[in-house]
Amino acid sequence: LLEQGHNFKFTCSQVVQYAWLKEHYPELFEKMKRHIKKGNFVPVGGSWVEMDTNVPSSESMIRQFLYGQKFYREEFGVFSNILWLPDTFGYSGQLPQIMQQCGVEFFLSQKLSWNLTNTFPHNTFYWKGIDGSCVLAHFPPGDTYESNVTVKDILKSARNNKDQGRTHDHMLLFGYGDGGGGPTSDMVERLDRLQNVKGLPRIVRTGPTEFFETLEKGLLCEWWGELYFEMHRGTYTTHAKLKESNRRCEFQMTDLEFLSAIAAADKLPTASEVEQLWKLILFNQFHDILPGSSIEQVFKDAVHDYDNFAKEYTMIMDRMRDADDNTPVVVNPYNWKRAQVIETDKGLRLIEAQPMSVTPPKQIDVVPDKAGIFKLDNGNTCMCNSIIKCVFDAQGRMISLLHKPSKRECIPAGSYGNTLVIHDDIPLFWDAWDVMEYHLQTREVFEPRDLHVILEDPVRCAVRVGVDLGQWGNANVEVVLDAGCPYLKFKLEVSWSGKHKFLKVEFPLTVTAMEAEYEIQSGLVKRPTHFNTSWDSARFEVSGHKWAHLGEPNFGVGVFTKSKYGYSASSNKITISLLRSSTAPDANADIGDHVIEYALFPHVGALYTSAIARHAFDFNHSMTTILLPTSRVDENLELPVVIDSTDVIVQSVKPSEEGGGVVVRLYEPYGSTVAVPVNVKDGFKLYRTNAVEDVNKMENLELENVLKVKPFEIVTLLCSPHMIG
Repeated sequence: LLEQGHNFKFTCSQVVQYAWLKEHYPELFEKMKRHIKKGNFVPVGGSWVEMDTNVPSSESMIRQFLYGQKFYREEFGVFSNILWLPDTFGYSGQLPQIMQQCGVEFFLSQKLSWNLTNTFPHNTFYWKGIDGSCVLAHFPPGDTYESNVTVKDILKSARNNKDQGRTHDHMLLFGYGDGGGGPTSDMVERLDRLQNVKGLPRIVRTGPTEFFETLEKGLLCEWWGELYFEMHRGTYTTHAKLKESNRRCEFQMTDLEFLSAIAAADKLPTASEVEQLWKLILFNQFHDILPGSSIEQVFKDAVHDYDNFAKEYTMIMDRMRDADDNTPVVVNPYNWKRAQVIETDKGLRLIEAQPMSVTPPKQIDVVPDKAGIFKLDNGNTCMCNSIIKCVFDAQGRMISLLHKPSKRECIPAGSYGNTLVIHDDIPLFWDAWDVMEYHLQTREVFEPRDLHVILEDPVRCAVRVGVDLGQWGNANVEVVLDAGCPYLKFKLEVSWSGKHKFLKVEFPLTVTAMEAEYEIQSGLVKRPTHFNTSWDSARFEVSGHKWAHLGEPNFGVGVFTKSKYGYSASSNKITISLLRSSTAPDANADIGDHVIEYALFPHVGALYTSAIARHAFDFNHSMTTILLPTSRVDENLELPVVIDSTDVIVQSVKPSEEGGGVVVRLYEPYGSTVAVPVNVKDGFKLYRTNAVEDVNKMENLELENVLKVKPFEIVTLLCSPHMIG
C-alpha cells in the first residue's frame, strides 16, 4: 500500500522483526528503509520485543532498550522515544524510571481496557513510577490496536475518551494486528472518506511521536505506581520451567559480565557473544512466551533456546581456564560480604568472600554458630542455629518457627507453616492466562505423611517431609538450615499431573499488617492484605520477584523464591503460587517433574533495616565457584571502582559498551535517600550516565567519594581511564 502511494503511517514495534527481515529478506529490508527515511514507515517501541514487564528483571528491561535502540540507530539512524506495549499483561511501577533512564519519554498501551473489575479512569495521563519518574501515557479510547476504521469505531473512540476537557486528541490504531497483516486498502479508503465528515471527529493523519508532542498537556491527571492489570494473573505462574530458566540466565549473565569487567582471564567473552546471549534471553521475554501463554511448540522452542544458552555459557566459562595451571575461585559480583555453605571433596564447608571480588574461597574453619537437629521428648523434631529454631511434629507439620534474638514466635498456635494447598483452577476466559477470584473458595489442604532426618553437619542440617498430593502427584520437601543463616530453606520436589489445578504453599504468620511488600524490578511495591474496595479485592493474585514480606514496625517475616512470581497476602498469611495446569493453548503445560526452592526469613526491626533484599539475592544467586588461570588470580584482581555501602544493591558490573571502561549499575531498594561511599582507583574518572550509556548524557562526577541516591533510584556509573566528552 505504501508503494501504491496511500497516505498513512505504518508502525512496527518489535526490533527483532526488523533483524529477521534484514537476515532473511534483505531486498525487502532495503525497500522498507526507504519508507522509514520518508517517514511513512515508523519504527516504534525501541525494545527488542514487546516484552512482559511483570517477570523480567530490571537489568533485562534495560537491555531490551540497549540492544533495541542500538539496532534502530545503526540501521535506520533513528531513536524511538515511545514504548509501545499494547498487549502486555500489566506494567511494573519501575517502568517509568527505566524508560526515562533509556531516553524514552512516551508510553502507549490499551490493555487495561480489558480490566474485569474496575474501569481505569484515564486515556491520557502522566504516569509516575515508584521513584517519581514521569512519562506521558496514552491508552487509545477505542480500546483496541486493530480498528477497521468504521464509523462505529471512530464514534466509539471519541465518546469513550475519559479525559475530555483535559485533552481532546486521541489516537486510533487501525489494521490487522495480533497476528499481523496491517491495514487493507478498504481501511485506507474509509480513512480518506471519513476524515472530514459532519458529525464525526476530525481525523488527522500523523505519526505517533508527533501525536504525543502536540497533545494538550496542561490539565492532565497523574497516576502513581504500577498499572495493575485485572486479568491474566495466571501468567505469573504458568509454564514454570520458562520462568526458572529466565531467572537462572539473568543471574548467569551477572557473573559472566562481572568476570569480563574485572578481566579475570585472557579468553574473555567478546561483546558479540555477550550480546547474542542477552538477545536469547530478551526474545523469550516476549509477552506470550515467558508468561506461558503460547502453544506447546513455542514452549519447546524456548526450552531449546535456554539449552543453547547453557551450552554457550558453559563453553565461555570453560574457555577462561588455563590449559595447565588453574586455581579455584568464588565469584561475588555484589557489594556486600557473603558467606555460604558449599560442597567440596572433603565434605560441606562454610566459605566467605569479600564484596565485588573474584578470589580463592576463604574457609571459615571455626564455626561459632553451628546448625543442629535433635528430637524432643514429645517426639517432635527441632532444627536450630543461633537465629532460628524450627519445630516439626511427628507427622512433619511445621508447628513453630522461633526467631531467637527477638524471642518472637512466627507461626500462630494451631496453624502450620509450609502448608501445601490446591485449588480448582477453571477460569472464565483464557485458560493459560487467567485465574479467577472464585478459585480461592476451593482450597484443599495436603497433610505431610512422614519426616526423616537426612543431614546432620555442623554447618548444615536437613529433614525430608513427604506429601501425598493424591491424584495430582507426589511431593517431597527438604527443609534445610545452615550455620549462621537467618532464613530457613525449602526444596520442594514434585511430580505434577494435575489438570485445572493450582498448587500453592501457605505461611500463616503472627504478624498484623494492612499492606504487604513485594519486590519488583530494582525496588518494591506495597499492596493491601484486605479486600476493602473493589480495587483491593482485584489484587487477590499479584506478581513479585525474589521476595514478599509482611511486617510490623519492629518485626516482620519475608518469603524468598528462586523461580516464582505469583504471590498473595491476606490478613496474616503469605502464599506463594507454585504450579498451574492449564490445558489451552498448551494441553500439557507444567505436567511433569519440578524442583521449587523457597525460604522463610524472620527478622527484628523494620523492613529497611532487615537486609531482606541482600538475603534474597544470596538465596537466589549462590556464589559461583570456577577455575581461573593461577597467573591471573595471583595478580589480585580488582575493579577500578568499588561501592562501599550496603544501603544500595549493585545489580550489574559490566564492560562499557564503547570499551575501555567499567559500568556499575546500582539501586536503592527500600525507598530511602542514602549517601553511598564510592572509591575510584587512581588514574580513573567516574561519570554518571543513562542506562543505555549515551555518550551525550555523561556527567563528570566530582564525588568527594560520596554519591547521593534517591528512593528507588537506579544509578548507572561509568568508570574510565579516559576523559569522555
